[in-house]
Formats: sequence, C-alpha cells, structure tokens
Amino acid sequence: MLLANHTKLNVHTLYTFKKLCVDKIGKVPRDSDILASYRELVDRGSIVADQAILKLLTTRGVRTMSGVTPFAVMTKPYICPGMCTFCPLELGMPKSYLSDEPAAARAKQMNFDPGLQIKSRLTQLTETGHDTDKIELIVIGGTFSNYPEEYKRSFFKDMIDTINGVVSNSLEEAQIFNESAARRIVGISIETRPDWIDEKEVRLLRELGVTKIQVGVQAFDEVILARIKRGHTLDRVGEATRLLKDAGIKVCYHFMPNLPGSNPDLDRQMAHIMYEDIRFKPDFVKIYPAQVISGTEMFKEWERGEFTPYDDDLLKDVLKDIKKITPLFVRIDRLVRDISKKWVAAGTKATNMRQYIQLEMKQEGWSCQCIRCREVKARDLATTPELRDLTIETLGGTEHLLTFEKDNKLFSLLRLRLPTSPTPLFIELAGCAIIRELHTYGKTVQHEQKDSTHTQHKGLGKQLMARSEEIAKESGYKKIAVISSIGTRDYYRKLGYERNGLYMVKSLI
Repeated sequence: MLLANHTKLNVHTLYTFKKLCVDKIGKVPRDSDILASYRELVDRGSIVADQAILKLLTTRGVRTMSGVTPFAVMTKPYICPGMCTFCPLELGMPKSYLSDEPAAARAKQMNFDPGLQIKSRLTQLTETGHDTDKIELIVIGGTFSNYPEEYKRSFFKDMIDTINGVVSNSLEEAQIFNESAARRIVGISIETRPDWIDEKEVRLLRELGVTKIQVGVQAFDEVILARIKRGHTLDRVGEATRLLKDAGIKVCYHFMPNLPGSNPDLDRQMAHIMYEDIRFKPDFVKIYPAQVISGTEMFKEWERGEFTPYDDDLLKDVLKDIKKITPLFVRIDRLVRDISKKWVAAGTKATNMRQYIQLEMKQEGWSCQCIRCREVKARDLATTPELRDLTIETLGGTEHLLTFEKDNKLFSLLRLRLPTSPTPLFIELAGCAIIRELHTYGKTVQHEQKDSTHTQHKGLGKQLMARSEEIAKESGYKKIAVISSIGTRDYYRKLGYERNGLYMVKSLI
C-alpha cells in the first residue's frame, strides 16, 4: 500500500519510500519484496517502469553481466574413478565437493534432484531481479563421464523439462521444445577427466546437448601428476582437447598451483605450457590453488612435513604472475575455490583472494587481459567497437578469435576452428569449418527486447558470423557448422543455417 502511493517512483523517491517504511512499520522491506510489489504495480499500470529502479533492486547484478544466467546443478554422489591425493571425500557428497559450498548445500537439501534445484534457482533469481530467459547450465559433481548413461540422459531430460515448464516424452522432444521456449538454454557444461574423454563419450555428450567441458588437468608436469596420483599423462590431455575442439566443444581446464612437488617458478612455467603449447591452449581456466583438506592423502603428507603450502602473500604473487601471462583468448572463470575455512587445515582460506588481487593490480597499474576482465559488463553500446582477428595455432587446426572491442573492453566474441582432420568424428562436420562459440557480453537482454541500450541484440553477433563465413570460404571450406546450444538454434536458422545431425550447418558454395 505504501508503495502504491508513490505513482512516480524513481531512484530518489525510492529512498524516501524506504525511510517512510521505517517510520510506519519500523523496518525496511527486503529488496526482493519491494521488487515483487513494484512489478505488480507496473503490470497494473499504477506506476511507471524505471530501469534505474530495477537496477537498484537487483541483488548481485554481476551474476548476469556476462550476457547469460548461469545455473549450477549437482549430480548425485557416485563412485569416482580417481585416486587423487588432494581430493576430499565427504560422506553423502560427490567426490571433491563439500556440503557447505553454496551449490552443493542447495543440491544436498533437495536430494540432488535436478528439477528441484532448478526450480529453486529460478525462483531465487527471479525474485532478486534477474532475467532468466538465457540460461547456461553448469552440471557439477565430479567425473560426469563415469555415471551410468541412463542416469545422465534422465538427469538432462529433467533439467530441460523443468526449464521448459513441460514434461516431454523424451530427451530429444525436450530439446526441440526448448528451441522456442520462453526460457532457452544457451550453453551446457559438465566436469570430467581427460582420460575419460574418448570418441564414444564425445558422441554422447553432444547428444545430451553439451557445449563446454570442464577438464580436470590440475598440473602440466608429469612428475607432479604422478605424485598426486592423477592417473593420466599430458599427451592424454592434449588428445582429449583436440577431440573436443574438433567437435566444436569449448574447453575449460582446472589448474592447481601449489601442489606437492611444485614451487612458484614451476607453477609459472606450467602456466606458460598450458597457454602456449599447441596441445593445450584452453578457452577457459579455473585456477584452484591446492588447499589441504582433512582426511586426504595430501593432509597426511602435510602432517609428516613433506608438503608446505605457500603463505597468502606468496600465493598472491604467483597468481598475479599467471594472470599477467593469460592470453586474450582465455577466460579465467574462477580464481580459488569457495571452501569454508573449517575444512582447510593448511593453504589459503581467503575465498575472496580474487578481489585482493584485483585491488593490488590496480595499485600496481596493470590489468589482466583475460576475457572476463575485459568484458563490457553493464556499459551501454555508446560507440562502435573495432573488429579484431587473433589467429591461434592448436593441435588439429588453426583457430580465429574474432572480437568486437573498444578501449580494451570486449563486446562480442566468436571462436572459429579450421580443422585439419579429413575424417571428423561427426559425419555432418565433413568439409566444415566450425564455430565453437558466439557470445555477446553485457547485461542480459530478453529475447524479444530490441530497444535496450545494452550490448546484446545490436547485430554484433551477426557481423562476427558473416566474417567467420568469409574466412572459412577463403580457407577452402565448402561448409560451416555451429555447435549451437538447443535454445539458440532458431537464431542460426535466421542466418541461413539448417540442422544437420547434432549441428547447425550452412553451405558456403
């Protein structure tokens, strides 16, 4: 009722309204409650909509500043094939996860039901002011590849059905429905090990609709890999990466500085190998410095004095040096895991170390050039950005990173792969150049909203698509394919692409 009296509610009168609440009812309502009432009054025509108000009432607006709304969904506890010395194992949790990590706590409370996890997240994000019509599903929970195929298919169908709001008869039917659903899936990632990535697994992952793989590499040194009992070689990492990229799949590495057997100089050297060796060159990286967790084999090494983690100052120096050499084609998705202090026996307990590092970077007068640090975020598209083309040599093909940039801010990005293999894993990719990613950054804009001042829906993606087609044709390719997520197929149809098997394909002849 108090809100309804403010028919010209704006940023200034919002503060007046909050003060009035204190005077009348003794407290300020939660922003989510004010937002719900505000939306109801706007729908009724009682007050005039104001984007500044929505921005003020949105909780943690940064969640949707990369152009999509991420959803973490956890699989049930299951046997992990790994024997890693650093990995925690809590009863009733997937291996490597602890029950008080935010996404893990939510999953455990809901008995790892994918539909309930998504319903909860949808409600939470909607109530706190976020758009949820462009969803990126992040499936977590250990080695996904080791789960039974029937469970994997059922898990994915339940996720997609929940987002669609309709129960389909099959996974394929759910995927097709999502092509035109109100909420569309624009990306899906899973976590697995490099030694579990083979042709059969890649085929299944594409059938599920996966577009990005998080690969647990941890170290780029054979001696360290053997000491932590990782169970795979660097050549296996390289071959898995080639298989994924040739299928159009984006690759995210998990990298752990400060492992037993390493040192600051070796950590820096391994980062160079990760970024520069043609076998590797990931698209994304999550950097998780080793933390000693009670009950692990690494904990016993630490107790015996065989391993001493870096202090926070030394660790910050190492991480800053890694950020300094991170190339333009890599996005650092995360820096340090969000593990509660109670679990950490030794190693950093600063879950907000990224913020400390960013502050020191600013004080020292330099900036990280990774994709995340250059994203335009909430800025309006006020000037015309410049088209840039970065060539990247990788195992199995040459890649072009096409971007629109201005003043070191990244507006839009496309990854084009020109594979050298004459016999691709998927027959529909024969003779094809492959677009592995198309992403326009900035505040998430709803599908049908065309009058926004933000970056999305301004034609940047279409221009990048057109340039990628020119490059592919000039390079001798007769066709070009896109690894579109199920919710983006209609976008590519409007650009002349047609569905062929698991990809959207266009003739260049």
